[in-house]
Amino acid sequence: SLLLDTTTRLLLGAIAVLLFAILVVMSILASKGCIKCEAPCPEDWLLYGRKCYFFSEEPRDWNTGRQYCHTHEAVLAVIQSQKELEFMFKFTRREPWIGLRRVGDEFHWVNGDPFDPDTFTIAGPGECVFVEPTRLVSTECLMTRPWVCSKMAYT
Repeated sequence: SLLLDTTTRLLLGAIAVLLFAILVVMSILASKGCIKCEAPCPEDWLLYGRKCYFFSEEPRDWNTGRQYCHTHEAVLAVIQSQKELEFMFKFTRREPWIGLRRVGDEFHWVNGDPFDPDTFTIAGPGECVFVEPTRLVSTECLMTRPWVCSKMAYT
């Protein structure tokens, strides 16, 4: 009976040590996994679809907005659909710069994507583009307006 109690105690002690070791290993693995658990967008950026957006508060010219986005590993917003445009207008009514610019007779997105004139019409004779609620407008790049940056969300 005394031998059984000692054996039982040793066995229970071994099980407790084993469970503790398993818990330690699992917590280490879980904490390493959390590198993958970071938020999809930086602080102060909004997630829509698979992109993150930053809406500036202060007005600047188009190039200053573009430079700000670049320093945050983003581009002036590239808009691919009417729904994306509608999303932008839920968060700003201030007609911001986007990443579309006239080069010669054609418009080009800053990320190299082709501009599809069937998706959006562009009013105005200018070089740099901002958004109104229902259309895109081109104007002089030195005008000051807020801007919107976009980049792919972290996965």
